[in-house]
Amino acid sequence: MALWRLIGLVRGPGLIGRLRRLFGMVFWAGLGLLLGAVLILRQCFLAFSGETLVARVTAQRLAPQRVELRYRPMAPERPEVRMELQGDQWAVSGGIVKWHPALALLGIKSYHRPMRLSGQFSDLQQQRTHLPTVYALQPHLVDRYWEGMYWVGRYLPWVEAVYGSSAYAYVEPGRVQEIYITPSGYIIKVQPGPL
Repeated sequence: MALWRLIGLVRGPGLIGRLRRLFGMVFWAGLGLLLGAVLILRQCFLAFSGETLVARVTAQRLAPQRVELRYRPMAPERPEVRMELQGDQWAVSGGIVKWHPALALLGIKSYHRPMRLSGQFSDLQQQRTHLPTVYALQPHLVDRYWEGMYWVGRYLPWVEAVYGSSAYAYVEPGRVQEIYITPSGYIIKVQPGPL
């Protein structure tokens, strides 16, 4: 649009017409730059603070320190999983490959794979006296991609970091807890609402 106005400015009649076309060209160029800047800022915000829903978890208490967790992944090809864990808290953990910020700006999200859920106790003494309960989300699967990136990622300029991430929350029967992946790791959010 600005180029069209510039051509009209050179070919147009009279000083007033040329000035009007010049102001029009400046207006459209400025508007284009403003919209471009807003889109770039939006992409930066999403790249460095975006959250993607991984799974929903609900719990049912079986005993004071024993729960059944129901893990429903958002990926349609993954089945729902039920597991029995001990403790008053549960945790999700898995591997993360964090790409260089330039790749994140292009919209490439961090690689992640949740590998296990575990039960734990908030009281340290109880944690020491009970064996941990851990459930593999994909039994007999080793994340070879994450392991390979762990050993060679430090030599690749497009890899910022390769590490494990874990998040934990209290067991809240009757509430839906959601696992999200962010550019830096896992977080758990509790959905509001009555118990």
